[in-house]
Amino acid sequence: MFGTAYLKVVFSRFAVTVSLLLGFLASVSAVLASPVGGPDMQFFVVRSGQPGCEPTCPEWISAEGAIARDSPARLKKLLKTIGERRLPIVVTSPGGDIDAALALGRLIRERKLDVAVGKTRFAGCQPQQKDCHENDGKGARYIGVAYSAGAYCASACPLMLGGGARRVVSQWAYLGVHQVTTVYVTIQTRYREQYRVVNGKKKVTSKKVISRKNAGSHKTYEMTKAMERQLAVYLSEMGIGRTVVDLMKVTPVADMRKIEPVAMLEMKLITQLGGVELLTSNDVCKTVPAAANCRVFVMSDLKRR
Repeated sequence: MFGTAYLKVVFSRFAVTVSLLLGFLASVSAVLASPVGGPDMQFFVVRSGQPGCEPTCPEWISAEGAIARDSPARLKKLLKTIGERRLPIVVTSPGGDIDAALALGRLIRERKLDVAVGKTRFAGCQPQQKDCHENDGKGARYIGVAYSAGAYCASACPLMLGGGARRVVSQWAYLGVHQVTTVYVTIQTRYREQYRVVNGKKKVTSKKVISRKNAGSHKTYEMTKAMERQLAVYLSEMGIGRTVVDLMKVTPVADMRKIEPVAMLEMKLITQLGGVELLTSNDVCKTVPAAANCRVFVMSDLKRR
């Protein structure tokens, strides 16, 4: 019986699947305001700033930016702060990480949230401002108006949209899909392994990573069979036709296939054709009962802030 320390170098390989825009921005830059590599998706609870809604105003979750790996965790953190309230999500996104988009969709469906493609115009305090007090006494940190014109949901974003209990898209918004890009990254891992040989058999006693280094990468621009099955299962789970996958497969990465309103309805990607105001206008708080995203603001709310 004896012990010896050895140093080994191991090459490991893994794949990360993402959806990129590439040539799409160049061809429809007027529609897509966010550049590739732009800000990651941010989530904010917004109270309507439309005149005449107080004291009961609709609220929603603004979700704008690229879908990143940590986007599901960010949304989950925000949802924890609002408890059981069911606020609709107003989203604009150029796409991003497919696995994260699927996780967002499942989280949204689990919470039975509605989703609309739209943008939010903030009034007073802006999301990028710190220590802003302009909206103090108005019932919410962020106040704004949601609108559909110029909003977009492209690449992996329609997968997130698919999680909505209600899914609303206006004819003035853009919905598009294309092929996925799979990035294969080779990581060189150095680790120190200690083991003992007992009765001629190796028994590892400790293993410690010393360093990791990117040793190169390459991309493929064709959906794998495994990814196709994964997307088909997800869409079936959400009650959406697999035509979405078929459109992705036949549309080059450098292009973008716009899904027309009638097709959105036929493949059940959306449940209703209409503007974001279907979820965020003052009218949703005038029904009996009022929509789930309507909140009454009373002066006692100020004391809790």
